[in-house]
Amino acid sequence: MAKILIIDDDAQICRFVSESLRRQGHEPITAPDGRAGLLAAAAAPPDLILCDLDMPGLNGQQVVSALRRDRRLGEIPVIFLSACLDREQIRASMNLGGDDFITKPAPWPEILAAINARLGRRQQQLQKMDQQVAEAAKIFVGIIHDLNQTGSEVGWLADTADQQNQIIQRVHESLSAQQTAAHPPGAPQPDSVLIKDSQRQRLLKLSEVKALMADGEYSNIYWGHDQHLMFRKPLKQWEEELPPTQFIRVHRQAIVNLAFLDFVDKDPEGKGQVHLREFSQVIPISQRAQPKFNRSLKQYQARPTK
Repeated sequence: MAKILIIDDDAQICRFVSESLRRQGHEPITAPDGRAGLLAAAAAPPDLILCDLDMPGLNGQQVVSALRRDRRLGEIPVIFLSACLDREQIRASMNLGGDDFITKPAPWPEILAAINARLGRRQQQLQKMDQQVAEAAKIFVGIIHDLNQTGSEVGWLADTADQQNQIIQRVHESLSAQQTAAHPPGAPQPDSVLIKDSQRQRLLKLSEVKALMADGEYSNIYWGHDQHLMFRKPLKQWEEELPPTQFIRVHRQAIVNLAFLDFVDKDPEGKGQVHLREFSQVIPISQRAQPKFNRSLKQYQARPTK
């Protein structure tokens, strides 16, 4: 079963294609225009996209251009399904990154054959990538084993029962963490970030984020009752992207959301520290960040309320 996104402003076409795909065992998702399609793709990346060409707002060419610029969505196959007969426009659409072009109206067997062909090719690509990851992991395991034989401190990995599978899992988790930090391409920046792990995925509103903690080139984003997930994204990048009036960097290792501020006090050494509501960690305020934190807090508290 494949997840297939249909982007078309014609509700009748969306309904027909959806019902036909569902009968084939696929999972169809529909979007009425280009912007909605990009947001849907970012929230739950599909295995394939069927896209109309002429739509209000973002047209099909703009959609595929935005997809191809996105590291997370750029490899998704896109089949144009359009009534366009202009050969120059069709050629331009394919040059932008389309994988196939079907002219409406087209018989369902022709549409289905194109879908199956693209899904089959995509599956081959994914299998090749998995093989490459597995080969890289095998080589890495051999290197770790050789180092371990020389007495190097790598026992944490070389002594595990199934090193290769663990490395493969770590590689995939790292790639997934990079992908989840991406925002929908070609659309207004949403007030959310895609949270994804092995069990579930959801769009987490930035207003729900309580704090972000640095971990080298990675960062942990916290929400709810100490729920958190790691991203391969440094705190400096978060600082540049988050609303500066609400998210304040209080330490080189932490950014806090002032909306969740419970109270501020001092530790035994007289240094400031932040307490957030329903958050177990007490976050120190560095001396360097203290003046900016005080100004930001004062401005935040003085802001007009709706």
